[in-house]
Amino acid sequence: QLDSLGLAIDWSREVTTCKPDYYRREQWLFTRLFEKGVIYRKNGTVNWDPVDQTVLANEQVIDGRGWRSGALIEKREIPMYY
Repeated sequence: QLDSLGLAIDWSREVTTCKPDYYRREQWLFTRLFEKGVIYRKNGTVNWDPVDQTVLANEQVIDGRGWRSGALIEKREIPMYY
């Protein structure tokens, strides 16, 4: 029924990002954009959860604590790409 409505998944258009054929192009494009200065690297501030040892999105910080571990979140400067 979903197929007749055009709502079925077309598996022939599936993209597998872990395959070298895909990420080779992705890395090539990133490298070219970086060389042209479209992408650049500088430090940025992130929410660091010291218990989970991971960066959290602003939405994952509730009252200054990590949503999963409950640990107090630290603000950290880390190198990032923009």
